[in-house]
Amino acid sequence: KANAAVKGVLFTVLFRIISFALTQFTNRLVNPKTLGSAALRLDLWCSTTVLFVGREGFRLALLRIAEDSDDLKEDGIEKRSKKVLVNNVAWLSVPTGLFLTVLALAVHLHSYQNQVDEDELRDYKIAGISYCLATAVEVVSEPYTICCLRTLDFTTRAKAEGVASIGKTLSCAALLFCIENDYHSMSMILPGPITVFGIAQLVYAILAFGILYGRKHHIVELPKWRVETLGLTDGKLLRKGERPSNPYQDLNEGNKSRSWIGSILTNRFDQPTLRLSILFTLQSILKHILTEGDRIVLSALVGSYDAGVYAMASSYGGIASRFIFQPLEENGKLLFSNQHASVGEKGRSISSSNEIKRDMEQTYYVLMKFVLYVGFIFAAFGSNYSSVLLRILAGKTWGSNQEAASVLSAFCIYTALLALNGMSEAFVYGVAASGKEIGSLSIAHASVGVIFYVTAPILIHYGGGTVGLVGANSMCMLLRSLYSLQFAAEYFNRQHETTSDDKEVDVQPRHNLQTTIVTSVAASWKITRKILPHSSIMVWFSVSFLITRQSRLKIMNEADWDSNNFDAPAILSIETLIHIIIGVACIAVAGGIAYHCERDYALSLKSLFKERRDSKSKMS
Repeated sequence: KANAAVKGVLFTVLFRIISFALTQFTNRLVNPKTLGSAALRLDLWCSTTVLFVGREGFRLALLRIAEDSDDLKEDGIEKRSKKVLVNNVAWLSVPTGLFLTVLALAVHLHSYQNQVDEDELRDYKIAGISYCLATAVEVVSEPYTICCLRTLDFTTRAKAEGVASIGKTLSCAALLFCIENDYHSMSMILPGPITVFGIAQLVYAILAFGILYGRKHHIVELPKWRVETLGLTDGKLLRKGERPSNPYQDLNEGNKSRSWIGSILTNRFDQPTLRLSILFTLQSILKHILTEGDRIVLSALVGSYDAGVYAMASSYGGIASRFIFQPLEENGKLLFSNQHASVGEKGRSISSSNEIKRDMEQTYYVLMKFVLYVGFIFAAFGSNYSSVLLRILAGKTWGSNQEAASVLSAFCIYTALLALNGMSEAFVYGVAASGKEIGSLSIAHASVGVIFYVTAPILIHYGGGTVGLVGANSMCMLLRSLYSLQFAAEYFNRQHETTSDDKEVDVQPRHNLQTTIVTSVAASWKITRKILPHSSIMVWFSVSFLITRQSRLKIMNEADWDSNNFDAPAILSIETLIHIIIGVACIAVAGGIAYHCERDYALSLKSLFKERRDSKSKMS
């Protein structure tokens, strides 16, 4: 499992690097206004929202039932029925996603006239329709993606997403180039550049579906409604048109329709998985509102130009998130989920469960410290090199945009909090299973969401526009991280006992409120100390930030920036070279300090890679 996770991460990172490199051609051909309309509004409401809400709950629930789970190893009718019922739940994601897609399309057609200028109406309308078509294709491919996740086939998923991303980027850049130069009267065929982004998204969806279907169509079974289930239909196979028996018919005599619906759900879907899918779907709505809060606020409060500037800055500011954090978080969540399932397997002894939990705790510390190292490097160094990065990657037009450079600098600092929150929440979503745990997580996120939506407009108005929005995001990420750290601390401190019927349960010693708060804070601080880099490294990161900041202000003369007259030195100037050398020297010193102060952590990393190699040799 660990080997598969690492392999999946490597493939994902490789394809994303290729896609990112190709995206730079697109960025040089698009203006902020177009980017704001396509990359923010349409992608948010017609694609991201529908896909996340429609599938996240099913993915999280179905990951709790591995393909080789002990519950599915029994012979006979029960094994087959269980697999069919679980598979039906997986396919339920398709009608759910399609319903949300149609709803998004209806909203788009009703409101598109109020979103853009009159000369862009046709372009924006067709682009939205293209985004919805692409979303529908991705929804249909969801059962095959779920199959990859449940079988830990990270390679197939990474290849599908990677090839699709490359195809999307190439098609977008090519079409934008043709419109820009009016090749073959392309401007007469396509309404405008916003539609190009919609077509590129459709290319992505078709390529991803083609690869997933080609690799998994012989494994994924279609849904079966004639299910033979023990204890639900008296062992009889449901025939076409036959209504299953209702054990509560006498109690529901006055509500026939309700008992019929309940009977359908009971006999055709695995009930624990279905209930967990509903719970996680409701929770994912809240998570999406929090995760995409910045784009939601921007789409409501600012115009397309400011939204485009923010989108450009966030695309570069999220480099670490897309290339490093997100693949690690996704595969870490799968790994934690499988380890958590192993802890509670039937027949497993308490000592064996505790051993697995200790391994999981060590993995948690290693991954958390790694992402924090990356986050602090971006915060300490990247924030003072934003204009250089924009000029190299996006060209002079974007590099001379003061607002884009300022937002990108803020994003680099925000990256450290993204690292902390992303991996800590990946653990929470990987192991949280009970309704109480999911409910507590929802309450915590709802509270943070209220804080964000109250403070974000204020900070946008008084805190420097889009830079203030990044500040509001940073504050909320910190609050969410504190909850996730507390959850992890409590999880690893739980005591295991065995009940009279040999079922292992988790129990917490009872304390009064004051003792509970003190214990919780102490446990959270203990786990925080283990995941933070060495104190010497933290001090040097702070010093490096001050050194590179002075280099930016004094050598690069960026204190004299003006939004209409950018007069910083050119990329190939001696000033820029000195500025870069100072940053490289600071990073080199940080590496030397880490080498001497983090030897125990280096041994942990070595042990993790050794485990991966051992796993690979056993598989071969």
